[in-house]
Amino acid sequence: MAAAPPTRSSASRSSASRGSSSTTTRNTPGSVKGVRTAGPVSSSSPTVQLDSAEFSTGSYVDCLFPDDASLESVDVAAENLRRRLQVVTQDIRQLLRAQSNDNNKQQAQDLEATKTAIGELYTRISEMKAKARTSERMVLDITQDIKSLDSAKRNLTHTTTTMKRLQMLIGAVAQLRHLKEQSKYYEASQLMQAIGGLREGFAGFGRVRQIAALNDSADALQRGLAGQAFQEVERGFDSQGMLIGDARVMRDACLCAQASLGVEQRDKFVAFYCDLQLRAYLAIFQLNDDVSQLENISRRYAWLRRILRNYSDDHAAVFPEQWRVGEALSRRFSETTRDQLGEIMATRENISVEDLMSALSDTLAFEAQCNKKFAIVAKNPAAGDDESSESQLVHVYEDSGELAATFTGAISCAFEPYMSIFIRGEHAKFEEMIRKFQREPLSIDNDPSLSVLASSTDLLYQFRESLRQCASLSTGQPMVDLSQVFSQCLCSYARDVLVHKLPRITSSSTTALDDLKSISLIVNTADYCASVVGQLEQKVVEKVGGEFKDKVSFTACREALLTSINTSIRALVAGVETMCEPAFAALTQVPWQSLQMVGDQSGYVLLISSAMEACTETIRKSMSGSRYFRSYCDKFAARFSERYMAAINTCGQISEVGAEQLLLDAQALKSTLLDMPLMGADRDEAEKKPQLPSAYTKIVTQGVGQIEALLKAILAPSDPPDALVDRFLLLFPKTPSETFQQILNIKGVKPADQPTYFRVLQRMLKQTAASSERSSASRSTQLEASKDAARLNSASNYSTPDLKGAMPSHVAQGISSSAPLASKKSKPRAGEHVRLGSTPSSASVFGSDSQSAPAHRSARMSPAATGTSGAGGMSPDPLGITGGGNSNELLPTASAHAVQVAFSPNSESMSPGSDDVVVGRSSTDAASSPVLASLAANATATRTKINENLRKFMSNMRRN
Repeated sequence: MAAAPPTRSSASRSSASRGSSSTTTRNTPGSVKGVRTAGPVSSSSPTVQLDSAEFSTGSYVDCLFPDDASLESVDVAAENLRRRLQVVTQDIRQLLRAQSNDNNKQQAQDLEATKTAIGELYTRISEMKAKARTSERMVLDITQDIKSLDSAKRNLTHTTTTMKRLQMLIGAVAQLRHLKEQSKYYEASQLMQAIGGLREGFAGFGRVRQIAALNDSADALQRGLAGQAFQEVERGFDSQGMLIGDARVMRDACLCAQASLGVEQRDKFVAFYCDLQLRAYLAIFQLNDDVSQLENISRRYAWLRRILRNYSDDHAAVFPEQWRVGEALSRRFSETTRDQLGEIMATRENISVEDLMSALSDTLAFEAQCNKKFAIVAKNPAAGDDESSESQLVHVYEDSGELAATFTGAISCAFEPYMSIFIRGEHAKFEEMIRKFQREPLSIDNDPSLSVLASSTDLLYQFRESLRQCASLSTGQPMVDLSQVFSQCLCSYARDVLVHKLPRITSSSTTALDDLKSISLIVNTADYCASVVGQLEQKVVEKVGGEFKDKVSFTACREALLTSINTSIRALVAGVETMCEPAFAALTQVPWQSLQMVGDQSGYVLLISSAMEACTETIRKSMSGSRYFRSYCDKFAARFSERYMAAINTCGQISEVGAEQLLLDAQALKSTLLDMPLMGADRDEAEKKPQLPSAYTKIVTQGVGQIEALLKAILAPSDPPDALVDRFLLLFPKTPSETFQQILNIKGVKPADQPTYFRVLQRMLKQTAASSERSSASRSTQLEASKDAARLNSASNYSTPDLKGAMPSHVAQGISSSAPLASKKSKPRAGEHVRLGSTPSSASVFGSDSQSAPAHRSARMSPAATGTSGAGGMSPDPLGITGGGNSNELLPTASAHAVQVAFSPNSESMSPGSDDVVVGRSSTDAASSPVLASLAANATATRTKINENLRKFMSNMRRN
């Protein structure tokens, strides 16, 4: 390797040393201290300091300028430094160029050396490959002779083996011929197995004539031996199937036959034995003999058991165990028996159900015994021994695990075309049970744990047993037919037993509560049957075949059971209503026309409440399903309102005082109805005070609300007609003419005067329609105005709320029309309702002027305004009279018993929580009515009496 060039630092140091040795420092007037000049330089000179590794700038400057006088030569010193810098820079460049040239030369030398080494390596590898090929040729030449010798040895060995096998085959065939002549079957069977192995080695020598001739000779000997062995077995049994030969020799003959021709010869032997044994069976059980009929089918199976026992004792030693001759005999027996039974049932006209089911039961038991005897079991290959998936089950031998054919259905399949007899028999049995249940009296067990009729459990138990039996017989169309029988019988049970046994309760019945228990028990039974029907349907679907699953349906019986439940609940409602009939009769006997004052609640209210409570408690304790008890409450509440309305209609004429009393009674009955879902409940449940269902509350509120509306309409005076019609339109916005006719009859309006009321009604209806159109237009205008006001308010920094724009249009109109009256402070007029302590201008007026468009009649008032309880309880103001400020300050009106505000029974305003306000007509409309002037004269006279009655009413309400 060439020596490395000198480094940059060493060159610099050499140059610096050369420069330092040829220069001196001198101080001349025109020079600066520290500038290099000719002459020697000390080690502490500036030049030395610049080359030092411990160079210090401050010391170097102090050296250049030791005093103030030396500062005058700053420019000279700077110029010297610049020159020094240029010299050093030039030296560095020269050193770099020299080093670069040295590196390039060294790299070129290294590259050449590498190429030379690679060439030498390639030459050596080529030489090694050539030597390897030479060595391989030498080895092949050496082993060629060895391969030839090895092939010759292998061929010679194969030829020798073949010749030996041929010699053995020829000897074996000759020996087999000798054994055949001597009838030595056991040795012949062993020899035939050896011949079979030897012949496999000559499978490719079929074209060799001598080999082919030898194979033909061996085949002929095997066939001859098989025939000779079969004859030996035939001679071993007599015509009756009894063993007369040597069992050991016959067994050797069977083994020889199997070794000669395999499975084919084995089946021939088994078929011979089965035919021989069944020959006696066919002779005994002929088609026309009595012993062959269905009722004697057990004799068939007893005969086979005797034959199998005889086989196990005597004949089992004749046949090899792996042949399963006993099982084969049983299968042949099953096939023969199945064919005979099919012919017998086809030719027999009348087959009794008892004979059919007895024969079928014996057959199923026999098939199960055969499966058990021959160790045939069912397994699910996908899930081990899980037998839940019947469609995936396979049958195998328990000992070996080989596939096997089950005996199930081997004989019983002959009965399937005649299963309709079984279905008809089951249907007749179920119908007889239903007729028996229908004849039996309905008994009530005092055991509270028994909440259903015993007949339902008996019937469903028979269904289960019949289904189990049918599933063991067939899972096809017969099971579908049986499911239809179940559905029909359940429909008959619901119709002929449950509905038929519903007791009829009369008002004079002494066992009314027991009858209610019986009806509740019927409801429980129908509900129980309906729940079990689903389980029954699921069970049938699981057992029936896949192609029949869609045909299983129990919809009809479900509907029949639900119908019986509804009928029973209606019977409960009718029974409780019947228990209330004495109270309704007492209601109709009260002289409501001549009633003088309003007192406490009437006596019939207590009778109704007591009857409802006793009946409902009995029903609740007897009925197991809460949903059906709720259904009973809903239906009874709706029916009670209708019956109460009908009772009021049969009371004849009712005065205003009578209407007030009835209105008070209606509130009490409403409270009782709202408490009915909790009657008979446990103490813990009652203390929790569960919330009533909203649907039930709505039913009670609507039903009683119609009665209250009718009574409030009766409170209106009949003279003048406009006042009555105005009140009627307020309470009944939909204006049914039948209701108005009913009110006129109750108030005692003569038929000759009624057309006048109807004309007033038609006139007000037309005015209402016109007012509705104007109100719609006004609402549209106010809506546009409110939108404009909203836009103005959004553009301004401060705006006052538009109260009239935020309230309903009819309320705004009422306020607008009342504004002039407030300024005039007019006195209350006849027909006006004014609260004590308030100005006349704030009163809501129920006038009768035709010009006062009754747009307010369909308006509604919140419970807070009317005093009506939102929960449907007793309201503080049941008469609907609005009290302002103090509740004791009740102002009499022009009509002594007028109602200012009422819920409309035919509208949705009956629901609590309505925010609409009833706005009466203005005083100016009232002033235009000529009728109100005549009513004003009577207002002062009736004021004291009305205040006294209302104070008594309020005190009674507080006490209650």
